[in-house]
Amino acid sequence: MSITTESKRPPRKKRSRTRIEPHHTPVSDRIDNFMEVNLGYLTTEEIVLEAERCYECRKPKCVEACPAHFDVRNMLVHVREGEFEKAAEMVDSFYCFPSSFNRICPAFCQDSCIAGKKGDPIEILNIKRFLADNFDKPDSFYHTAPKTGKKIAIIGSGPAGLTAGYELAKLGDEVTIFEKRMLGGMLAVGIPEYRLSNKLLHREIRDLENVGITFVERKAYGRDFNYKDLYEAGYDAVFIAHGAHKPKYMGIPGEELEGSMHAIDFLRKVAYGQKNLIGNKVVVVGGGDVAIDAVRVARRLGSDAQIVYRRTLEEMPATKQEIKETLEEEVPINFLTNPVEIIGKDGKVTGVKLIKMELGEPDESGRRRPVPIEGSEYIEECDTIIQAISQEPEYEELQKDNLEISRWHTLEVDPETYMTNIPGVFAAGDNVSGPKTAIEAIAAAKKVAPIIHDYVLNKGQEHILEHGELF
Repeated sequence: MSITTESKRPPRKKRSRTRIEPHHTPVSDRIDNFMEVNLGYLTTEEIVLEAERCYECRKPKCVEACPAHFDVRNMLVHVREGEFEKAAEMVDSFYCFPSSFNRICPAFCQDSCIAGKKGDPIEILNIKRFLADNFDKPDSFYHTAPKTGKKIAIIGSGPAGLTAGYELAKLGDEVTIFEKRMLGGMLAVGIPEYRLSNKLLHREIRDLENVGITFVERKAYGRDFNYKDLYEAGYDAVFIAHGAHKPKYMGIPGEELEGSMHAIDFLRKVAYGQKNLIGNKVVVVGGGDVAIDAVRVARRLGSDAQIVYRRTLEEMPATKQEIKETLEEEVPINFLTNPVEIIGKDGKVTGVKLIKMELGEPDESGRRRPVPIEGSEYIEECDTIIQAISQEPEYEELQKDNLEISRWHTLEVDPETYMTNIPGVFAAGDNVSGPKTAIEAIAAAKKVAPIIHDYVLNKGQEHILEHGELF
């Protein structure tokens, strides 16, 4: 909805080191329900005052740190000048689902903000969110180039699939996005409602139909069709962006017991409305955003839930804001602790054997390697254990089609063109890089979209002449 405001840039004052605090639902009002926790900013005055803290760096670290290089600096200039529509257009033209995305971005820009070196980093994410929430998308959002007559099939409607679909539709190509599960991919089935409302997400996705994108739900690659079927149906190229939805487990004894599950499966079932999934005492294993989401959802479902993580708070990869909110909700996080066995009786989980850890030398990730402390094992009683250590792409059906798969079960692609070993079949996002963040998937999609467009316009015939029939 558009808003009308008379706000103008206030006189420039001494730059504050303290941020204008975004609004949050009080802890007492949120721990037993799924209402939104971070409410962001509520007025234009708030975002102007926050934008006033920008140092206007000549070489903005915030832009460099963003994998997609969103122009934060100039957006903040527009906000500070009271040019809200211009600032909002920058946000809307960069992200095809701006309100949703700016609720879940890990905010690498803020981590690199120069203002944060001397005080609080600028709340870039909440400023972008306010602009996306309160100003209508401009006409330019829906404007497309003349139709090319080229058809492109996209597999997966997560951040990479939606972004590539939008960019290609804007270039005039006919785009169809096929989704196996729920529209939005991991955004829809992996992020709880208190962080991102599915109603909001699906409204933004449906808005992309006005750009010309067609969505086909409940259709899975391998089960319902493959790239050969798509070529026979008249598609000129295929972009595989199905993410990394397959759980990876630790491989410890007892994982087969009832009550042992993976966070990806748990969060997906909750997204589909299932509630009776866990017991009264829950242990979540992991230190990333998925682990944080799982433990906070478990608490909201009424369970006594805690996290065990093998490193310390400093090494925890979860978003700082999510960790902060978790601690505010008094969810226990047991650091330097790792499971070695799931204990059970009569086929059901009754507890987990944990061991204390200490940090040794740095590993390949640059973080200090956790080392077990001999003789420190103990049993923690629980009836549910949820692993959130990692996930990987669902690769089996792709492998059947002779697509090259790496030893990490990701798709092998040309690093310059993102094309797989099958001519005209491209891939990018988590199914190539392994599980990363939404903004990294968006960045990859923004790179691959013009390459696919160029291929279907100019290079398809060349490949056919060079390699023979496509299938």
